[in-house]
Amino acid sequence: MRLRVAVVLLVPAVIATYLIVNRFFPAPPADPAPPAVTAPGELPIVNQPTELTGFIPSGGFIADISTNAAMRTVEARTGVTVDWTESSKLNARDELSLLLAGESYPEIIQGAGGSGLSTEDLVQYGTEGIFLPLNDLIAEHGFFITQMFEALPGLEEAITASDGNIYGLPAVITDDYHMTMRQKLWINRAWLDRLGLQEPTNTAEFLEVMTAFRDRDANGNGDPDDEIPMTGARRNLEDLAMWIMNAFVPAGGADGSGDARLNSYEFIRDGVVTFSANTPEFREGLRYIRGLYTAGLIDVAAFTQDRMQITPLVDGGDEPRVGAVASHHPGNFATIGDDPDLPFRQYVALPPIAGPSGARSTPWFSDVRIEQGQFVITRAARSPEVAIRFADYYYSLEFAEIEKGIEGVHWRRTLPGENLPAIDGGIARYQYLETLDREDNAQINLGPVWTRRLKNQFARSTAFSYEQMLYDATLPYAQYRVRIFPYDTISVPADSIEEFNDLRRTIHTYIGDSVDRFIIGALDIDSDWDAYVRHLNRLGLPRYLELLHTAWVHLGRRSP
Repeated sequence: MRLRVAVVLLVPAVIATYLIVNRFFPAPPADPAPPAVTAPGELPIVNQPTELTGFIPSGGFIADISTNAAMRTVEARTGVTVDWTESSKLNARDELSLLLAGESYPEIIQGAGGSGLSTEDLVQYGTEGIFLPLNDLIAEHGFFITQMFEALPGLEEAITASDGNIYGLPAVITDDYHMTMRQKLWINRAWLDRLGLQEPTNTAEFLEVMTAFRDRDANGNGDPDDEIPMTGARRNLEDLAMWIMNAFVPAGGADGSGDARLNSYEFIRDGVVTFSANTPEFREGLRYIRGLYTAGLIDVAAFTQDRMQITPLVDGGDEPRVGAVASHHPGNFATIGDDPDLPFRQYVALPPIAGPSGARSTPWFSDVRIEQGQFVITRAARSPEVAIRFADYYYSLEFAEIEKGIEGVHWRRTLPGENLPAIDGGIARYQYLETLDREDNAQINLGPVWTRRLKNQFARSTAFSYEQMLYDATLPYAQYRVRIFPYDTISVPADSIEEFNDLRRTIHTYIGDSVDRFIIGALDIDSDWDAYVRHLNRLGLPRYLELLHTAWVHLGRRSP
């Protein structure tokens, strides 16, 4: 009886306590159910507005990711918005490494392959559980991804790690001819004409032209001392010394490490892996470049500046102050557009020059490029299904068209019966209306993407076309192309990945630093060369080349 009374008295007290606690200290709300995704290929991809967090190395044609027209269209079509953490391409690797070293990293990483993540990073972070394996997600939710795999046999295998998992989705570039030979020098045609000079074809003529640019008031403003004969920037595609080095031995281009500042010195010649940075030809190239530097023909800032710092030298005055710029294309160092008076119009691509032995070359990235790691889903993803469907949309024809700018502004569809000739010689499906530039903020120009050879289906133009200009500028390079080592498709065994990454970055960083020091005179090309080569070997160059050879042989057996 006494116990029953106690229980009766206790129940109201418990209820009162419960009401007080829940009024002033409410329980945290339950996690909302993840949004349901629609059927593969259906848009929008979710049944309610959804947000992801992401990292993106914006730049290039992204003036502002928050208002970028292409990204806004992607979000509208998919029903997914992204809260982006942005980085420059040059700093992407460092900033991404810091994010991934902590616990607060984003759900997706987009466009970082080659400028923040290497192929080996994908496997390393994947096996650590930071990047999710995508195989099952693709099988269940992929639509445009699956179409791409079916259209390009060997692609799925090429992006599959040695453990059988896919940890990142690629950019598959099939239509950008100018992207296959990206390392170019753009010379000021107006300066050549003003001085009565021809385009140089060899290193001796190159020296004569650059000397004239220095001494003869090439920009015609009355000041013979304000010209900079040539410049570049601290990034592999803007590395002036490496463009010149190709007159002696193949060198330069992205090394696949994810660090945009590092060059490649590994090429495939006669079916064999070769290494150029320890050869007598490389040494002679350094000697020639050192001579250009001591003559005051190379801009000192080229060793340290970002490519955007070149723009004021081209656009900033009444006349450009630079005679030649090492860069992938003029949009990287000048304002581009349809105005015929824009300074970038003065620059034309100079074909590779011949060295004393007659050699000339240009790094070739192959005609179908697979840029791995352009879309990664991390274990922070609240709904991996939404993330993979978001990525899937990027492989659609619709997105490939969006990437060409705003329809009706930058391009239009051709009409039946127009029969306009396309850039590739076929019948054009599209026609450019206006040059797309960075300030338009209407293109993402990052992976993931499947280009579907779309650019070559645009009409050739009797007026100016930037894409046609780049296509035509690349043609003279083709006969000198040497295949760069295919880092995008090699498969390094999981137990060697960390060693491979360390060797590549250590060796390439040491070469880059040493090249700069040889050129400016901090190292002597005669007395310090042998020590430089010995140090390369101490850093593990023989073992590194062994790993490259093994990966190359394995790649040949897979036939990606």
